[in-house]
Amino acid sequence: MLLVAAKAGVLDYAIVIVAILSEASPFSNNSPKNLNGEGDEDEEDKNDLDDIDKKLVEEREKKNKRNRFQWFNKGGDVLAAMLAVGAYTYAGRGAGGASEKLANSKFCEENGLNYVIMSRIQKMRRHLAMIAKNRLSSTNGIAAKTGGFSFKMSPPNKVEEMLLIQSITSGLLDHVALLATPGSISGDYPIDLRSAYIGSSSLSKTPLFLDKGSFTYTRDYRQLPRWVCYDSIVRKTAKDGTPLNVMKNITPVDPTWLGEISKDTQMTMLGAPLPSPPPIYNSERDEILCSVTTKYGARGWEIPPVTAPMYEVLHSVHTKENHHFLRDDSFRWFARFLWEGKIILEFSNLKNLMNDSPSLLTQKTPSSKVNLLIVELSKAGVDSASALRKHWSEKNDKFLFLQLKNWIRHECRSEAKEIWIDGVRQNVKKWKAMSNQV
Repeated sequence: MLLVAAKAGVLDYAIVIVAILSEASPFSNNSPKNLNGEGDEDEEDKNDLDDIDKKLVEEREKKNKRNRFQWFNKGGDVLAAMLAVGAYTYAGRGAGGASEKLANSKFCEENGLNYVIMSRIQKMRRHLAMIAKNRLSSTNGIAAKTGGFSFKMSPPNKVEEMLLIQSITSGLLDHVALLATPGSISGDYPIDLRSAYIGSSSLSKTPLFLDKGSFTYTRDYRQLPRWVCYDSIVRKTAKDGTPLNVMKNITPVDPTWLGEISKDTQMTMLGAPLPSPPPIYNSERDEILCSVTTKYGARGWEIPPVTAPMYEVLHSVHTKENHHFLRDDSFRWFARFLWEGKIILEFSNLKNLMNDSPSLLTQKTPSSKVNLLIVELSKAGVDSASALRKHWSEKNDKFLFLQLKNWIRHECRSEAKEIWIDGVRQNVKKWKAMSNQV
């Protein structure tokens, strides 16, 4: 979590989160003793109280609800606790000594927080901040620079919250759960199975349930988040003796980015390339990327597709024959983007001199000039800007010039030749400069 958060620029917040996950919940009145409803037992106990005591109990419950509500966060339990830690830290003002302890203790008492747990979280936070200074000093943030933290850490904005949720999920990829589809779980449970979840790391059909103390919990199953991740599972027992698996520290997960943060792990399996959206050229990675079918977890849940290097996908042993693409299509798309001026910027004016649209390269229409270009690229193994520059520099600086002539209108060939020669010369210089740096 810390490494992902450091890369995303939210390390100071993530340090608080990891410290929170090292302890029990700081919300001292946040969870019943068992899932099927300690509240029901409380209702029975209330019947034995006189009117004055009943009123005191009700007032205490209302105060607890108000205290909990002020920490509510749509991002789930961990982000809610992070807000509480931030406010707790501000209450102490970093004064140190007895005055800080007194201020923090009073703050916890007034806001439904467990002072002992909050103190331990803060101690772990200091420890992690020192680790950040020693090991992540090049990262932005107070902890990485000073080994400490500010007592005035403002709440994260919406973008930072999203990055933090992604950081949390990246550390809990084998603790992802999906709301079970109706009828997929059998057995008798004292809880509506429409609110049950299934874990991603096992084929077991044992249902998982949200902790009633979770900020994500609701009695209305229609309002439950479909995807969540959790820190741990606690075994509880219902009144009738039924064992229940309850998830703790729950964070709602957006499946649209779940594949991207997990695609280099065993939790994700990439499949066949998809025709839509069409392949792209990523200049930062210098690769042709395509969208691929993506499945998650031991059950192979289908999630939104991720992008992957097209050549690797088309030549993967896991990729079955796909009628949408040919095995040399990474070269076809590279050629198209090259002719469109998206690979070598110096060639951006060439498309205005062409006798056909570069899109012809990725159509299935038979064409000799298309075949000649693709054969030349595939033989040389060139489907990236770096590979093209290297080939020009080390093997043949006239590479692809003959194939280009087939695409240029006759009256524009001298102009195209000048653009081409100048572009190749500049890119050979770039390659040599990069090679000397290495």
